[in-house]
Amino acid sequence: MTLPIRLRLTLTYSGLLFLALALSGGGVMTLLRYRLNMRLDAALDHRLMGVENFLIRETDAATKDRLPGEMAEYASTQPEGHLIEVQDSSGKILLKSDSAPYASRSRDRSFSIYGKNYRTRASGSLETVEESVEEIGFLLLWSSPLLLALIGFSGYWISSRSLRPVDEMTVAARSIGGSDLSARLPVPGSRDEISRLAAAWNEMLARLEESFSRMQRFTADAAHELRTPLAALRTTADLSLRRSRENEEYRQALQQVVEISDRMQSLVETLLATARGHVPDITFEKTPVNVGNLIEDLAAEMLPLMDDRRLTFETKTKPLFAEIDSGGIRRALAILLDNAMKYTLAEGSVRVEMADHDSYIEIRVSDTGSGIPESELPRIFERFYRVDPSRDRLTGGYGLGLAIARQIAQTHHGELSASSLVGKGSIFLLSLPKSQPAHGRAK
Repeated sequence: MTLPIRLRLTLTYSGLLFLALALSGGGVMTLLRYRLNMRLDAALDHRLMGVENFLIRETDAATKDRLPGEMAEYASTQPEGHLIEVQDSSGKILLKSDSAPYASRSRDRSFSIYGKNYRTRASGSLETVEESVEEIGFLLLWSSPLLLALIGFSGYWISSRSLRPVDEMTVAARSIGGSDLSARLPVPGSRDEISRLAAAWNEMLARLEESFSRMQRFTADAAHELRTPLAALRTTADLSLRRSRENEEYRQALQQVVEISDRMQSLVETLLATARGHVPDITFEKTPVNVGNLIEDLAAEMLPLMDDRRLTFETKTKPLFAEIDSGGIRRALAILLDNAMKYTLAEGSVRVEMADHDSYIEIRVSDTGSGIPESELPRIFERFYRVDPSRDRLTGGYGLGLAIARQIAQTHHGELSASSLVGKGSIFLLSLPKSQPAHGRAK
């Protein structure tokens, strides 16, 4: 079983403290014994020096034969004097020492007086040294558990206090669910590792919230992207069923249904790719196409939808050719016309015009709709961006169409731009590089 982190920290602190106390206690006792032994050695050396000085002071050449007596007299006046031993150069003991205690230290010294050499030895008991060391050891032994307990409780309190922000972050994280990803973890003001962790989690939550919000919008709005082709499909079928028609007319209607179905399939694939988090890369097979005819065909498909909304729909085209993918450009124009239709009120107008320039064709899609604020124009081609989310939800906007339309234009080495006045309408300009018509291949 894994112990809680605060308990593991406390045990780690306590173990390290125990090791530190053991090492420091052993060091203190060793140093104390060493210093006390040095003091005892100094005292013994001083005692030996006293013997020599006493003999020099109290005897002379005439009384040198009384050296043993003088030595005994000196020893009797000194603490532990009976532990002083004196030998002459021949090894004869002039002053015999009592038996030294089992635990003792000895110091030797040699000196000459009146032409004779003598060696002295002084011994001292280590009892005082050992008692002092034992007292310090006893103090350390009995104070260490108390100190360990105090440090252990202090360490547990400090670790609990340090980990309290983590507990708060855990509680906050558990309260965050899919229904409310806007909540954030509390960020401590300490600017340490925990505060950086909380900030990193908040950044991740922000990214999750954005992704989840996009998925929610996709779920709610993806169907609206299919509304225009579905409406065109329904209108085509209704017109074909209103009265009996020739076989050729039915064939043309069915052909139109097939084309609309193909475009719907392409749109669904794009939406599914978008659900995976990106606008897919769009590649085309380009051929010389009569852009004027393409616009007229699209206008014929969109006209019933414009009539249903009581909008005036006009086209002004020219037989201009461009090296394009007809399906891709048709889709981009359908997006522009659908936007114009959605944001133009009844009795308004939508117009498509073509202009011939030296190196490119310009397609102008204008409307008399609600318009776009000037501050929002730079962002309308961003994917998932919507000028007014509540208004766009009513009209089925998803914030994807214009991003795809611009990508289509750029893939054709063209450009898509917009200008608008609030309450007056909007103008979208689609420019495409021109090409020379290739007879037999133009559509």
